[in-house]
Amino acid sequence: MNQRLVESLAQIILSLSDEERQWLEHKIKQPSVPQQMKDLQHRLKQFEETYQMTSEDFHRHFQSGELGDAIDFFEWNTYYEMLIAAQRS
Repeated sequence: MNQRLVESLAQIILSLSDEERQWLEHKIKQPSVPQQMKDLQHRLKQFEETYQMTSEDFHRHFQSGELGDAIDFFEWNTYYEMLIAAQRS
């Protein structure tokens, strides 16, 4: 362990305002991007199994207006677009 680094970090953290500490705590507790992508992939797989269609095919059909406006479809579309956006970053 790098004791000097830890001591420096502790001093920095102690110098933060309450608001800054809360923000830091929030950032530390956020799931990592790989974990977020894994969670999204899991959700997409559930929709794919339920509707027997890949997310790519679903997205194409949904965007062209072929599937209607069921709440599941809006949710599926949102998760798919979130995954695509995460893969691009």
